[in-house]
Amino acid sequence: MKTFTQYHLLKAVMAATLLTVSSSVCAAEEVGKPSSVVKSDTTIGEKVDDTSITAQVKMALILHRSTGVLRTTVTTENGSVTIGGIAQNSAEKDLVTKLVEDVQGVKSVHNEMTIAKADTTMGEKIDDASITAKVKMALVLHRSTGALRTTVSTKDSVVTVGGKARNSAEKELVSKVVEDVQGVKSVINTMIVE
Repeated sequence: MKTFTQYHLLKAVMAATLLTVSSSVCAAEEVGKPSSVVKSDTTIGEKVDDTSITAQVKMALILHRSTGVLRTTVTTENGSVTIGGIAQNSAEKDLVTKLVEDVQGVKSVHNEMTIAKADTTMGEKIDDASITAKVKMALVLHRSTGALRTTVSTKDSVVTVGGKARNSAEKELVSKVVEDVQGVKSVINTMIVE
């Protein structure tokens, strides 16, 4: 039996995005509709741009393991993205905002997510290997961090980050991205600024 790999997920999402964009364009270009159809001040290009931004936001949330994309709604109007749904904690809510802000074409982000009740069960506790994997993924997906020049290790939910940063801003950003990963208690950043 075949497993549903990340490649297949990416392929499915891209196909769905293409279908959504093309159906939006087709619907917007229909000619000969009766005048009772509601007219909009939005152009076809703006509708396509908003659909594309929504798809890119959903893709960013799907690919990031620290976000609950199934609990998240995304709407876009004129480049302004509104996020709704339930976040497990404030760190996840902040991370979603940062991920959305990094999507090309996003003019503003309105995060209306609510925070779930903070009852921690044994099933929600995360082991060190899982935290390390999530941190590495967060660094890879963030366009402003040099994940290839970064080392990550975790012990008792304390993450140590090493490697080289291009400047002090990148070093600080790496610390902030790591702090936002679910399960991280604290961060020790030993990165060297080049």
